[in-house]
Amino acid sequence: MMKTIFFACGGTGGHVFPAVAVAEAIRNLDSSLGIVFVGRAAPSMEERLLSSKYDYRQIKAVPLARNSIIKNLFLPFSLLSCVLGAAKLLKNEKPEFIVGTGGYVALPIMLAAILKRIPFYIIEPNAVMGVANKICAKFAKKNYIASPVREMPQNLPPPEAFADSSKFRILITGGSQGALGINRKIEQIRDKISANENLSIVWQVGAKNLTQYSGAKNICVTAFLDNIYAYMQHADLIISRSGASTLAEILAFGKAAVFLPFPYATANHQEHNARAIEKEGAAFVELDREENALWEKITDLMNNKEKLESMSKKARELGELNRRAAGKIAEDICST
Repeated sequence: MMKTIFFACGGTGGHVFPAVAVAEAIRNLDSSLGIVFVGRAAPSMEERLLSSKYDYRQIKAVPLARNSIIKNLFLPFSLLSCVLGAAKLLKNEKPEFIVGTGGYVALPIMLAAILKRIPFYIIEPNAVMGVANKICAKFAKKNYIASPVREMPQNLPPPEAFADSSKFRILITGGSQGALGINRKIEQIRDKISANENLSIVWQVGAKNLTQYSGAKNICVTAFLDNIYAYMQHADLIISRSGASTLAEILAFGKAAVFLPFPYATANHQEHNARAIEKEGAAFVELDREENALWEKITDLMNNKEKLESMSKKARELGELNRRAAGKIAEDICST
């Protein structure tokens, strides 16, 4: 009978993509193991990303309502129902062990694993451990603090907007929905960007913001980037938020970055993520609430190729550590 491993993840890409990286590494080590992902039903992002590629099981999960005390009064009852549903799934499918990457989607499965005495492992991809992982960490067989990343595609042709390698190419992205804080800062320096002939910028603003931020010289404004990895590969500098998966992918491509952390992220984990990379010398950090010094950071790197290359080199080193993390975690899990 095939042994089954459950991966519990969801809510954000920062929880899903590290799980996928480790799952792929485990599959490469032992193809006889059955990989099953567990998450919420459609229209959840994890169901959309995972169900067509992996065996997928649905569970219920409820988030903490951070702005509503009333809603949180019912959270213990809702969570109990979710845990009981997860426990029923575990009883029926009997996984060999479980890997959770944090977040409220993984919490019911990990709590059910404690009740059913099924061994589980925790991977924390952020610089600060989240609430779900904190609750379950002492019951886990092992805890890994790492941001495993999948193999990134290589040798992609440059997109048309980045075809001229003589220009300083900047990718600005706030995720599929855009990022208000980033968009506001770019809007403030748009005239300076347009006046510089040496710049070529792709600015992903989100569909709802497309009409607000009209194009300008040297700037390609777009709602969404289907081939974002091609832009990442050929950018000289990336400006973005600093969620775990975004940050890990930027490092995997070995790119210098300016991070503008999402200020309302749980436990301010995006700033902690960004500060850790800044401390290593691979990025600058600028907060939404700070005076706009983004143009100074851009021109500093554009005019100082040695500094840019130093930051990129450090990013590649950190990215290599993340790339190896998936394999090392997989080997460790499979050997215990």
